[in-house]
Amino acid sequence: MKINLKRFLTAAALVCIGFISCKKNDVSQPSSSAQSSTQTLLTQATNVITDASNQQNADASEALGTATTMSSDSTDCSVVTFNPSKDVYPNLKTVDFGNGCTGPDGLTRSGKKLVTVYANWKTALNGTLLTETTFSNFWVDSVNVSGNVKIYIDSSCKEGPLALRIVTNKTFTDIKGNTSTFTGVTYWKQIAGDTTTTRADNIYQITGSASGTEVLDGATASTWSSKVDSQNPVTKMGDCYYRSKGGIDATLKLATGSVFHEYLNYGDGSCDNKATLTINNGTPQDITLPLRFWPISL
Repeated sequence: MKINLKRFLTAAALVCIGFISCKKNDVSQPSSSAQSSTQTLLTQATNVITDASNQQNADASEALGTATTMSSDSTDCSVVTFNPSKDVYPNLKTVDFGNGCTGPDGLTRSGKKLVTVYANWKTALNGTLLTETTFSNFWVDSVNVSGNVKIYIDSSCKEGPLALRIVTNKTFTDIKGNTSTFTGVTYWKQIAGDTTTTRADNIYQITGSASGTEVLDGATASTWSSKVDSQNPVTKMGDCYYRSKGGIDATLKLATGSVFHEYLNYGDGSCDNKATLTINNGTPQDITLPLRFWPISL
């Protein structure tokens, strides 16, 4: 289950519901205009947290060379090439989305992902830098993605289940120049399946944390931090586009001084696009993913 960078009117309405339910926790009641601004900031930060987290499905998929079901970022309309060869290390894997390539999630990607593959994940030792991904004029709809993602082997694949450490530093920039940053360290551990990484019964447990900043019109509008709930770790099934189970705790701090605590629950393990969102311990709101929103600024 995932939240994507596209349109946010639906998300704003949902955040509005949650915001109203927790408004009694505020010292003063903001004006209608302030409420709208707060809802927008909450929506943006929430979407960046969850979407950037979910993009790791694609990052892991590109690193492992797995089936396209690992993520909706992999699609038949992209062109994948290797230089000098897929079986020679290191090699450069180029995923070219051209001028526009629409995936199963309805998002249109363009530009290139450049993945330097340093080692074979099936034989690499603990601590090995497996891949580094950078981006060349890469866009998800009208949001530009830059930065890098480094994936390390976090255990010896010859001795136990596949385990990865994913270090992400990304910046999302909209067409008006506003930015959102995402910095995180996430751990993926295979808890079911086999070493093919393409079987339907492969299951990955995901833990870790992240942080970021929203900059609108040249000023910091909010900062946030998030972590996977250690009592309810996120689960990703190999044959499902969505994250199907687990929770993410997030704290959002607005420039106005307001602080919001959110909890996104991906569900009970079913492969579907349903989730719940709770703000400031209010009533959980049932949501259907992806939540769609306009580019970062209105």
